[in-house]
Amino acid sequence: MTAALVLLLAFALVLFVLAPLFRADAAEAERVGAVKSEERDLASRREMLVAALRDLEEDRAARRVDELDYRELHARLSAEAIDVLRQLDAIDEARRGAGPVGVPSRRPAPGSTP
Repeated sequence: MTAALVLLLAFALVLFVLAPLFRADAAEAERVGAVKSEERDLASRREMLVAALRDLEEDRAARRVDELDYRELHARLSAEAIDVLRQLDAIDEARRGAGPVGVPSRRPAPGSTP
């Protein structure tokens, strides 16, 4: 009798712990979390690239970097920054077009009447 009660409680505990994994919206919550994580990573990269470009400009002004190296580094950092900004814009555009990530917009389709 006691063993059955212990097994029943253990089973109930396992169900309670694993229940969030089987929610209907678990996959959507995971996707939203991944998008937010990617956005934070991109924002961090953007800040790092802006700081690197600022430092490069200071090094150029102080003549700590020659012109050829400056041009090469500036082109590489700028291209990477542009790529990051485009990715952030795409996330922002998707959010504006769909409301919060994954939630369809209530805006009428182009060409339709509201």
